[in-house]
Amino acid sequence: MPEPGELTLIGRVESSLTDPASAPKQGDEGAPDAWLAFDESVADALTDVAPGDRLIVLTWLDRARRDVLRVHPRDDAANPLRGVFSTRSADRPNPIGLHTVEVLAVDGLRIRLRDLEALDGTPILDLKPVLGGGGALPASGIGPLGRGRPATRLPAQDLGRARRFYSEKLGLEPSEERPGGLRYRMAAGEFALFQSTGCPSGEHTQMGWEVDDLDEVVRDLRERGVVFEEYEVPGLTTVDGIAEVEGNYPSKRSSGERAAWFRDSEGNLLGIGQPIRP
Repeated sequence: MPEPGELTLIGRVESSLTDPASAPKQGDEGAPDAWLAFDESVADALTDVAPGDRLIVLTWLDRARRDVLRVHPRDDAANPLRGVFSTRSADRPNPIGLHTVEVLAVDGLRIRLRDLEALDGTPILDLKPVLGGGGALPASGIGPLGRGRPATRLPAQDLGRARRFYSEKLGLEPSEERPGGLRYRMAAGEFALFQSTGCPSGEHTQMGWEVDDLDEVVRDLRERGVVFEEYEVPGLTTVDGIAEVEGNYPSKRSSGERAAWFRDSEGNLLGIGQPIRP
């Protein structure tokens, strides 16, 4: 058994990425599909990993520098220097990589992944499942859609105006863009804005976030200029923009949720919720 504080390498990355300078900064910025090749000693630990799983891969960034404490984020000299503990820089005292990936295939001791930006040969330290809500939940069905990842699409009549709103009011920047579209990645899930001549219905919540502290988020967004909706209808009343909604899904282990709604620059109705727990 390893001594206390001793790390055991359990495998290595197999990828077409070999040059740190040309590799994407994050996995969702164009990283190719890659494989994890594991040692026989951890075979039993892989028995329940399956296609469609979302995992966190911990790696040892063996080509990183360990004497760096301040960096220009994304290696861009135009960005002010920051302490590495507030960045995702590979260069740091203990260069542990953290990668959120999707399993595409399992072949014995090898796992094929999407969204892994680690270089070929990078040592693997551990795998952990991505958890949501109260823990890992089974997929909703066994068909192809049950193994898929839902993604929200919101119409924008003026994509430039929408981009400014999401940046200035919500503090969100697109992780990727294409003609007529902007893609945003969250800690879990994604959404996209697309150029459209149509209008949103504006009558129901078209996208929402679950947060840990609703009051903090509402306060922050108000300081950015976001205006929250007020409702007084049977079964739903807001007080200073926040409502208490009874009932919730059992997996969330809550009796209901506190919620608030606002509209983006294009009229899309967006919601924020916080489960009410004992």
